[in-house]
Amino acid sequence: MTARKMGPLDESHPCVQDRTICAGCHKLFAPGDYVTLVPIGPGDDIVERAKCRAGEVYNAVATVAHWGCVTGKLDHDA
Repeated sequence: MTARKMGPLDESHPCVQDRTICAGCHKLFAPGDYVTLVPIGPGDDIVERAKCRAGEVYNAVATVAHWGCVTGKLDHDA
């Protein structure tokens, strides 16, 4: 999996506004944080589940996590 680095988050980002917790470190997202999406699987979509089982490309359900929690890299690392 290639992680896409997103951010820095600002005060108006939904993860900051909604007080979302990182799936990796269980800390709140804050302005200035860098994040990425972590795919979980096909969710409850029947078509996407069939693609997944067949080994095909499918649209995945994902959760957000801090960049460092997923990659081990520091925020200033690419």
